[in-house]
Amino acid sequence: MKVEAPASGSSEALTLSFSQALPLTGLSRNTLYSLLRAGEVPGARKLGNTWRFTRTTFYDWLGHKVS
Repeated sequence: MKVEAPASGSSEALTLSFSQALPLTGLSRNTLYSLLRAGEVPGARKLGNTWRFTRTTFYDWLGHKVS
């Protein structure tokens, strides 16, 4: 599966929420949470009770994980 980041200058948000990121990974909810707790997902930050992901860093990580 090839995931492409949005084009530069796009009006898309700079971050993804957990619920937006989860389906892109193909992982289960528990597996993604485990990776987050282990610090294995670059660009991920916990803000209060929610996880946010830097969009470009997350897409780059997916490209390395998926290809």
